[in-house]
Amino acid sequence: MQRFYKRILFIVTILFSSQFVMAQHDTIPTSVDPALLEIYKSKFPKEYTIAGIEVTGSKAFDENLIISISGLAVGDKVQLPGSDVFGKAINKLWKQNLIADVKIYLTKVVDRDIYVLLEITERPRLAEFKFEGIKKGEKDDLTAKIGLAKDRVVTENMKLSAVEAIKNIMPIRGIVT
Repeated sequence: MQRFYKRILFIVTILFSSQFVMAQHDTIPTSVDPALLEIYKSKFPKEYTIAGIEVTGSKAFDENLIISISGLAVGDKVQLPGSDVFGKAINKLWKQNLIADVKIYLTKVVDRDIYVLLEITERPRLAEFKFEGIKKGEKDDLTAKIGLAKDRVVTENMKLSAVEAIKNIMPIRGIVT
């Protein structure tokens, strides 16, 4: 009998404590504007006007500079779906070698006006560099010839060029392999 009461007490405890257990959500629920979904589900393109452009993720560059480089402008006419204007904007930003990642979102549709968000990730910048194990005169010579400068955007080509220049200048020392 005592065993029976322990089981009942256990079940009641579980039932009451389950009211306080909640699932954890990692994402914030967002609502999608049906007009935005309708744009890309449409079988026939419609002309829209860019009514606003916003830029996020820019730390070193002015928002207007990013918009200007992209080639997008408020008042531009865009055919959706089917236009490649956003693809061209991404390519223009990539060609500058200042941006590591670009995403373009349509954030709002009002009648035939669309609002655009450019979400960018800038490339890292060179904070500092130094040479060790060589004389001061050689350091000055190397610095002038490799073309590295503080606060310059770092690209793969820049890294490869610097390593190649160092190898060409200092081949005998065995500093760079």
